[in-house]
Amino acid sequence: MSDKKPISLVVSDIDNTIADKFGAWGNALDVAMDKLAALYGRERADLEQDLLAHVPDSMKHISGPYIGKDLRLDVQCTPSLKPTSPEMEKNLEKIFHEWDKDKSKAELYEGVAATINKIKASGAKFVLYTDSRESVCVPRLAKMGITADMIDGLYVLPDLKDGQIIHKPVKGKAEELRNALGDKLVILEPKTNKPNPKNMQRILDDMGVKDPSTAVMVGDNIRSDGTAAITLGMNYAWQKGGTVIDDATNRCYRTFCQDPNYKLTTAEHLEQMNDTNRPTEVLEGFKDLSKHYRFMPQEKALEAKAQTQTKKPAEKVSPAVMKHLAAKKSR
Repeated sequence: MSDKKPISLVVSDIDNTIADKFGAWGNALDVAMDKLAALYGRERADLEQDLLAHVPDSMKHISGPYIGKDLRLDVQCTPSLKPTSPEMEKNLEKIFHEWDKDKSKAELYEGVAATINKIKASGAKFVLYTDSRESVCVPRLAKMGITADMIDGLYVLPDLKDGQIIHKPVKGKAEELRNALGDKLVILEPKTNKPNPKNMQRILDDMGVKDPSTAVMVGDNIRSDGTAAITLGMNYAWQKGGTVIDDATNRCYRTFCQDPNYKLTTAEHLEQMNDTNRPTEVLEGFKDLSKHYRFMPQEKALEAKAQTQTKKPAEKVSPAVMKHLAAKKSR
């Protein structure tokens, strides 16, 4: 019998787990900063500090970077960057357009689609679980080519306005995906960010998982993705590949992210690891899941687990006995 663990449910994070997000953001912003510095004839470091000096107070509570979520707004908030001619304004708009196109890229990592198809074809279930808001998540998934038949559930945080849950309109393929998902799209309670054992338990219950050890959570963030899974007795597969950050992204984060507790690189994620979130498997990429797990329906997974537990381990022969047998054979 295979040594792979029987798995009936795969719960997966989205950003930097099945598709890159940090890299797209960082590389787009890095290029844009060089272009802005050239346009204004200023040193890049000077321009960056000017942008940071004019971040609105309303933005200073966020955990991520202060600059680069809306570069047009960032520039508009910085008086010295007001364009001085129609030609400069035209060039500035070109920079914004190229930045927005590059940062908005949403492509699945290599082998992700094939792995999802393998999970679904086996009869196991596949769920996406994210801290992203519905209006942000659904369009990104549509860009990635995720369709409603590829997943059994999408668990997202809500969009809020004045403390009330709202459903922001989405267009095109995003609207088609949201409509096709129907009840598979689950809006979680506000401010229930990971790690959240209650949300994870809800997913297990919704998917009919009787034994958490036949489920695996896949994610890049050891603390956020691993803690709830380990608490409930699930497997946790750390998508280490999603924590490999290139120089451009690292450079932009160190400049624009003012939260010292925000973790980015592989080393920083490992610093968060302890017995409450220690990965049971480490993946170089999402597609490595099939190296460690056998996917199957819940009942078959339980049967496979029971057979594994009742299988007698091979008896180990001590070095002393081995020496005795060798001596006996040589006589």
